[in-house]
Amino acid sequence: MTIRVTTDVTTCIPKEITDKNNIEFIEFYLNINGKPTKELSELDRETFMNELSDMNPFPTSNFPSPQDYLDAFQKILDDGYDEIFHIGLSPNISGALNSAKVAAKKLKEAKITIYNSGIMAPSQGSMVLIAVKLLNQGKTHDEVIEYLESIKYNIYGAGLSINFDILFKTGRVKKSAGLTVFSSLMKLKPLFELNFETGVTGIGGGVGFKGAIKKIVQNIEEKTDEGLTYDLIMTDAGAPELLKKLEEAVKKVRKIKNIHHWPMVSMMIHTCGKGSVMATVCPTLDEV
Repeated sequence: MTIRVTTDVTTCIPKEITDKNNIEFIEFYLNINGKPTKELSELDRETFMNELSDMNPFPTSNFPSPQDYLDAFQKILDDGYDEIFHIGLSPNISGALNSAKVAAKKLKEAKITIYNSGIMAPSQGSMVLIAVKLLNQGKTHDEVIEYLESIKYNIYGAGLSINFDILFKTGRVKKSAGLTVFSSLMKLKPLFELNFETGVTGIGGGVGFKGAIKKIVQNIEEKTDEGLTYDLIMTDAGAPELLKKLEEAVKKVRKIKNIHHWPMVSMMIHTCGKGSVMATVCPTLDEV
């Protein structure tokens, strides 16, 4: 019996890892100059990242349709796989999970599990890698879900954007003259976290990069268990030096077994902007 794990590109899992673990990506779309463009196969990440701030009109995004999922699932089944285990991002963030459910219902004879990770980005990506490891150990779909549900609140991710410009353009923060002036004078860096209640949410701002990193680390201390051993997933959009500073700060407050560096994907860059960084801690995969 063969099982294929599928998930969203927004997990940020690098291609070499998906290839090694036989993970299938379902792509989202960025509408650039009115043209729907698949964020992985049809878009150059580096070019998009460098040109995003000057794009006019500013790109919008679309989640995959039920037909996109149906096509992907059908191809997997046609390739000889018996089962599909899909780990989708939080419905609080996107309608993609519902599209996957609609597609799965149309393939009534196939064994397709649609699991709501309740999260996104590397937090979701870590759950995907845990699921792959468990399935390779012979665990059933139900056993995998039970395990993921038992450990998911030990996963936490938070990050920063370099300024409010992209947030204004996406509409995630309402632009006002007062906020624009205040954030500029105070050198505020917008902060965000990934959680299982809302999916992703703002957590205020930090004064300068040093202040922002300090707040992120404080959140990690407050919302994770000092008794656990973690893997640390570092994600950035063209900011390796800032990423390294955040990494070193996190290592001072939590026991880290393995460190992974995953590039931020285009969909997240569209939301957070060039220069953004994120740290995600998850129980080490070595103990799964």
